[in-house]
Amino acid sequence: MYVLICLLTYPHSTVTIPGGAAYCLAYILMAGVPSQRFSTDRSHKINHVSVEEPLQALISWITSQLQSSSSSSLSLVTPTLTTIMGCPEARSRFANSGGIGYLARHLRNGAKGGKSNATVQQLYELTFCIWALTYECNGSYTIRATFARDHAVHSLVDLVSSAPREKVVRVALSALRTLAQCTVETAPGPSAKKEVTGSTFLNEMIGCGLMKYIDQMRERQWTDPDIVDDLDVLHKLIHENFKEMSTWDVYLAEVQSGSLEWGFLHSEKFFKENATKFEGPDGDFFVVKVSLCCMYVSLAFS
Repeated sequence: MYVLICLLTYPHSTVTIPGGAAYCLAYILMAGVPSQRFSTDRSHKINHVSVEEPLQALISWITSQLQSSSSSSLSLVTPTLTTIMGCPEARSRFANSGGIGYLARHLRNGAKGGKSNATVQQLYELTFCIWALTYECNGSYTIRATFARDHAVHSLVDLVSSAPREKVVRVALSALRTLAQCTVETAPGPSAKKEVTGSTFLNEMIGCGLMKYIDQMRERQWTDPDIVDDLDVLHKLIHENFKEMSTWDVYLAEVQSGSLEWGFLHSEKFFKENATKFEGPDGDFFVVKVSLCCMYVSLAFS
């Protein structure tokens, strides 16, 4: 195991040696993790202390590689990353190491002709990893909050709207569905913190314009029944959530998602009716500042 860890930093131009070492190490470590071990004696507790440190070292190496936008770095880590995503312990450690933010950035850059050099297969593998991580939301307030903070929903919506391949769309929709349906019963957040729920993610989806894309996609003929099912569920959840939102809530969701687009909200009547709300509860005009930032970014890339 020590030799494999050393090979991760092998000073050679090819990705074969560190990539192969990481892949082999992942399989060895997974054999020592409780969730991946099966025993007929359920009373027998598995001691996995010996794999904790090398597992964290492997995840730290993966996140360091994900900081690069090059396709070769993604080729180096995606086989290993998809392997460990089947393990709840690894998913939690990866999320707590900032992994969700790195994945969201790569997906955002890879959608709509962004600056990422990721291939379609790499986008699929990265989206698969995001989807696997969504299954930790019900059991962790921290991971739910991280998904919200790192704008993973925005990245997934961009992927769905750009539709690079049907298999990518399928996994992205599944991830969005899991986020939309996540609950807080088993792991509520601290009382002093704002709770992050499925409704939080639905608001963000509405702000990113997913409702429009879902309505359009439901008119297409899909060969994959999972896509049809996910579209039906998301359509129902999003429209139900939208009915409960005021026009100000919808505008605020757009601002927070960074997806401001001229539409029915941006009317003289709307701004007159909600002028005082732009001051914010603390009088810091936060919404105005964020709106201006969104406008400047939109103009810069238009």
